[in-house]
Amino acid sequence: MKVWIDLDNSPHVLFFAPIIRALERDGMEILITARAFSQTQELATAHGLNFETIGEHRTHHRFATRVVGTVRRAGQLAKYVRKKRPAVAISHGSRGLVLAAWMLGIPSMTLYDYEFISSRVFNQLSSRILAPSVVDPETLRHRGLDLHKFTPYPGLKEEVYVYDFQPERSVLTQLNLDPQRVIITIRPPAEWAHYHDAKSGLLFRALVERLRLEKQAQIVVLPRTQEQKRNLVVEYGMGSKPFQIAEHAVDGLSLIWHSDAVFSGGGTMVREAALLGAEVYSIFAGKLGGADQALASSGRLKLISEVSEIRQLSFHKTTRLRPVMNGKRETRDFVYRQIFDFAQASSLARSRVKTGTAKWPTQ
Repeated sequence: MKVWIDLDNSPHVLFFAPIIRALERDGMEILITARAFSQTQELATAHGLNFETIGEHRTHHRFATRVVGTVRRAGQLAKYVRKKRPAVAISHGSRGLVLAAWMLGIPSMTLYDYEFISSRVFNQLSSRILAPSVVDPETLRHRGLDLHKFTPYPGLKEEVYVYDFQPERSVLTQLNLDPQRVIITIRPPAEWAHYHDAKSGLLFRALVERLRLEKQAQIVVLPRTQEQKRNLVVEYGMGSKPFQIAEHAVDGLSLIWHSDAVFSGGGTMVREAALLGAEVYSIFAGKLGGADQALASSGRLKLISEVSEIRQLSFHKTTRLRPVMNGKRETRDFVYRQIFDFAQASSLARSRVKTGTAKWPTQ
């Protein structure tokens, strides 16, 4: 039985790596495609995944241009996958995979964890949708999802790979960081994303100016793309101390573990940091999703909405020992079982179609 998984963005590598290993252990053949975007390829290689790079991402702000890019990549994926004949297609929010699978008549499962994404393609063309149970189903329904397709899963996406994480010190050597001094990690906003809010950019600029005053701190910046890296140097003047822009993909979880403060304009890193017990701040100014709201309500995530809050920040070396998140395997087990059962059911349906005993399930 062959399962096709598309790695559309860097976080998807960490999410799918343990799932891929488990599927292979249980006898499934895995076909992996990856988009040339951010650190996706670097991370996939670091995790020992055998993948084919199909298509790339261009950081266009225009909606029409993004649509054209998605359709183009879907065509490239369909051309590559057609002869591979997977039973199912799985992704965490890959529009290219969903479109390609629909064109080829392959049942697809989509996972996503932010209910305010542009989800029409997923909701209409995916066979199944999985999202965290903290996401309000009524919000999904109002945004066009047939709830008969929807399965909520316990916990957060990040718990699939964070629960058994063990920190490594090698990231300190890689980045030449002194563990006795304050370490601050920053992930800039994705300015090109359809959900980006202009206020996030204002908050990020204020944060940069505030951190520039921390002369003794070690501030690691994790750009999303090479284009963003150049912009951080040219527009924000972050090419010198106290800032250090990472040149390559790093062990982000270990870096978070060793950090005394973490800031991000996105969702994945703040949730990782919250689960690991780090001091973490979100400067995302768009609509707050259920996942981040749950962490904020529990006090594990601090939401920054005003420049004045940034000016009041203070930093110090963390002395407490944070426990490794290792007690909640439920999320990984549940998500894995959903994927495994979906693949088995779709493969069985396909075999019945071949023998003329059943019809192919509708999308």
